[in-house]
Amino acid sequence: MKPTVAHAINNYLGLSETFIYSYLTNLKRYKPIVLTTQVTHSEQFPFRPIYDSSGIKRYSWWWFRDRLGYYMYLNKKEYFEHILYFKHILIKEKARLIHAHFGPQGVAMIPIKRWLKLPLITTFYGFDVTQLPREELWNKAYQRLFKEGDLFLVEGNNMKQSLMRIGCPEEKIRIQHIGVDTKKIHFQERTLPPDGKIVILFCGRFVEKKGLIYALKALKILLSKKLHLEFRIIGEGVLRNSIETFIHENNLSPYVCLLGYQPHYGFLEELRKAHIYLQPSVTAQNGDSEGGAPTTLLEAQAAGVPVLSTYHADIPEVVVNGKSGFLVPERDADALGERLGYLIDHTEEWPAIGREGRRHVEMNYNIHKEVEKLENIYDTLLFKH
Repeated sequence: MKPTVAHAINNYLGLSETFIYSYLTNLKRYKPIVLTTQVTHSEQFPFRPIYDSSGIKRYSWWWFRDRLGYYMYLNKKEYFEHILYFKHILIKEKARLIHAHFGPQGVAMIPIKRWLKLPLITTFYGFDVTQLPREELWNKAYQRLFKEGDLFLVEGNNMKQSLMRIGCPEEKIRIQHIGVDTKKIHFQERTLPPDGKIVILFCGRFVEKKGLIYALKALKILLSKKLHLEFRIIGEGVLRNSIETFIHENNLSPYVCLLGYQPHYGFLEELRKAHIYLQPSVTAQNGDSEGGAPTTLLEAQAAGVPVLSTYHADIPEVVVNGKSGFLVPERDADALGERLGYLIDHTEEWPAIGREGRRHVEMNYNIHKEVEKLENIYDTLLFKH
């Protein structure tokens, strides 16, 4: 039988968290199960088994068995029930390893690791590295996690350095790329359409770190040349009103299409129609950043779309500047506009850029290769234990 690995995820599953789903559905030598406190978008991310603590059967035999012990151990009544439930499930499923997704879930799994003496891996993704450690409470919790956790996975070298800066021992860190299934992403070389209309695509939450305002500023600069283009935007978020106001006040409405949230298949369909993918990520004022790089940059390159992004977090590893796309400094709308203008003026380069992007993703971010690497990491921990 395949050994069971429990994936601890606070919310199964955020619309943008396709990177977690890719791993869950492509593991070969291990049986994955999910532990979560909330289930959302299950129709878009079908998976079994999911153990949702919101359905706890209180007053069962295990509930009575563990209640007193946990309460005396941590004296934190407010969240003990779901931890006890997860412990019960891990015993029932004969789990051999815990894989927590995001730093806070790693912290939450420490009591279970202690009780069951299971190896614990935690994958960090972004805000949990760059933003949360600014809070004293989380910084202290992370020091405990770094001491007791077995391994910590990050997307690239920038995030590795960030994790080391907040106290994680270098010997416990492994680089584990986000992977995409290139077999499921349609590749086609991009060429200028007969009507000459160029479609630019953006996908991301309307939050500061996604840098959408700089994309709109770059678009405003370009429109002085009276170009025939359309900027299609997938996403929603807290900055929706300010984004709409900027579009209206700068007369960009004829060129911008706000598509709202879209399921993953909707994003892939938009990629089919796009000629350029734009992702101008920045570090937010509160310290939040991509941490690694948006999965959409990988998917766009895999589809053959030239990409334009920023020197931010691990994006310079994901996008090969000058080959699979272009990178500019953060918050530099002029530089963004200049490179976007270059891509628009040199449509003959699109096919070669697209081919290089596809090759880069297939070689370095292929989910099947990355799953093999992850399962080898699991092997080393189980052998050690």
